[in-house]
Amino acid sequence: MCQTDTTDLSKVHEAIKSRFIEPGFDYWFTDHQHVRSPFPKAIKETTRKRTSTIFLEWVEGLTENELKTMKEEEFVEMFETILFNEAIKLVEDEDQRLTITYPFMPRIGDIVKHKENGNGKVIDRKEVVTDANKKMLELTISSEETGTVWKTEFELTA
Repeated sequence: MCQTDTTDLSKVHEAIKSRFIEPGFDYWFTDHQHVRSPFPKAIKETTRKRTSTIFLEWVEGLTENELKTMKEEEFVEMFETILFNEAIKLVEDEDQRLTITYPFMPRIGDIVKHKENGNGKVIDRKEVVTDANKKMLELTISSEETGTVWKTEFELTA
């Protein structure tokens, strides 16, 4: 953005922070009924700083016309892309990577229901690629009632 007036730039920053950055962090860093935060507490502050900096730099790179004509969804999409990309760089293990990459999929410790085996707890999960080149999330589950262990898979979409 070709801004010569720093007052205008600070106004843009404040508007972007209040409309996209803070609501975005509030949503993704908090658990809700339909989605749990996929971000480990240990990386939230660094993720917040990096994402804010990169997102504001991206906004500054927009022309005035782009800034005016860009739809709200496009800002949200770019914010979330930066947020998830920065978080992935900070995770400590494969399970955290899976949680951030697939935030709506079952996690270790989750209870799942199975019509034959009853309720079970997810004890392991991993990403696998089938012979047909489909990405799958393989869950290992242990029955709470019988101790039976079984596996199930979910197809992963990009």
